[in-house]
Amino acid sequence: VWSEGGVPALFRGAGPLVVRGGLFSAGQTLGYDGTKTALSQRSQLMEDGPALHLLGSVVAAFLATAFSAPADFLMTRYQAAPQMGVVYKNPMDCFAQVLKEQGPLTFYRGWSAFFLRIVPVFVTFHPLFEQLL
Repeated sequence: VWSEGGVPALFRGAGPLVVRGGLFSAGQTLGYDGTKTALSQRSQLMEDGPALHLLGSVVAAFLATAFSAPADFLMTRYQAAPQMGVVYKNPMDCFAQVLKEQGPLTFYRGWSAFFLRIVPVFVTFHPLFEQLL
């Protein structure tokens, strides 16, 4: 990477990575806190407890995955483009070309594997955090 592009090549795809992180965090926060607020405070369908924390964790994993999957796919595609023999001018050019050639659902490739990887982490972390603090 260094010999072919120098310092700029080391940061290829950093923009989509930052966007992905923001989208992931937004989905996680909206999913967890939104579920807890909607079900316990606003509608009073569930009491604040372990069951609500588990449900909120699953919703958080779902939304974090749904929000960040397109940016994750874009980052991976843009970073791997030179090895694939494809040339993109920038991440937005990559986005436009993939959208035009393969359609919008392409950005959700690998979604289920990503979700299944995140669910155990969230289902462990959020309830444990709530119970201990």
